[in-house]
Amino acid sequence: MKTIKSVNVGSFVLYGAVLAAFWVFVYGLYYWLLGWIFGAQSWFIDMNLGNLTVYTFYAFGLVFLKALLAAVGGALSGLVVAVVYNFVAGAMGGLKLNVE
Repeated sequence: MKTIKSVNVGSFVLYGAVLAAFWVFVYGLYYWLLGWIFGAQSWFIDMNLGNLTVYTFYAFGLVFLKALLAAVGGALSGLVVAVVYNFVAGAMGGLKLNVE
């Protein structure tokens, strides 16, 4: 029986940031692609190529910005999880696992 008495806070922060940024980027890229394919059918975009191109580049840039902002939130949540786990594990003696 092995006991996990504490976790590395830095690795949890990095894991939370990368995980949140990755999934926001994947979903954002998916919806950007749908907007690019079907964007000319939208009521707020004129049918000319210039407006559609500006829209798609603007939306593509926002996908990166949203992923970056999600990484900050993911890092904060990873920090909270690691600190709470270390506090509770310190009070209770850790998490016991059977490792084979």
